[in-house]
Amino acid sequence: MRFKDERTIKDLISQMVDQNKLRPKLLEAQLIADWSRIVGDHIAKYTEKIQVHKGQLIISISSPALRTELSYQKNTIKDLINKELKSDFIEEVLIK
Repeated sequence: MRFKDERTIKDLISQMVDQNKLRPKLLEAQLIADWSRIVGDHIAKYTEKIQVHKGQLIISISSPALRTELSYQKNTIKDLINKELKSDFIEEVLIK
């Protein structure tokens, strides 16, 4: 027997995540877990800390030279991450 309001498990979980405002934390966890795949092993090796706060991605880089290089590529990093997460989750990238 089929009901009129049939939904998939995926849709129900997505609705629950949205209702409980869990999506930002899930996206942050996904970003941290996939960091080396998204930016590459070289950048990941020098990444000390990744934080997300109100749409800002704060990246702590241990290498001054790499920090300077990445500061010129903030928009590229933002676009790459948002494409990977399939969301406009990151609005700004800060390199420290």
